[in-house]
Amino acid sequence: MAEDIFREVDEELKAERLRRVAWRYAGVAVALVVVAASGVGVMSWRATQQARQAQVATGTYLTALQQTDHLPDPPATGVAELGQSARTGLDTLRQLAASGPAGVAVLARMQEAAVQAGRGDKAAALAAWDAVQSDAKADPALRDLATLIWCQQQLDTGSPAVLRSRLLLLSGKGKAWQGLATEALALLDVREGHLDDARRKFASLVASGDAPAGVRHRAQDMMQALDPSAG
Repeated sequence: MAEDIFREVDEELKAERLRRVAWRYAGVAVALVVVAASGVGVMSWRATQQARQAQVATGTYLTALQQTDHLPDPPATGVAELGQSARTGLDTLRQLAASGPAGVAVLARMQEAAVQAGRGDKAAALAAWDAVQSDAKADPALRDLATLIWCQQQLDTGSPAVLRSRLLLLSGKGKAWQGLATEALALLDVREGHLDDARRKFASLVASGDAPAGVRHRAQDMMQALDPSAG
């Protein structure tokens, strides 16, 4: 009888220990659920904050576009002075490019380059385009566009080898800026006296169904300029 009582007591103690362990782990499980829910809440809050920041940055960017929409004509030499509104817009673009949300920052840098080019500050414009094309986080299409414009702005004065190496990356089949890149390569050929190569590139653009209409028309004009007997 005593042994039975001791056995029952021992079993009750074991059961009580099991209940305590179960409650302990149940408490841990509840804590984990709370932590997980908190994590989801934090992520949701962050996503909301990021969306708000992007919305505010986009509005700021659009305002800066309006402020820099009408620029004075650049002088024959030097850089045009900007009015107060345009200066404010340019400063805003610089700030967005430096610390704005990724997508808006790249667009702001592209517009900054356009403004600098429009006022005649070619060095500042080239630096801004170069910053976009070297930004690994930027959209590839915008990086390629920045590369293209960077090259176009230096077709008459830049290093042909450097320009050609960058343009060749944009001229492959299926590339977004293939037509414009091929046109730029053909103009480099003309600059360096490789007229046969230039004619072949212009001819391919004229026959291309993918090249923009403006590119095809300019290519036709260049073929006629290089060879007046061409149709």
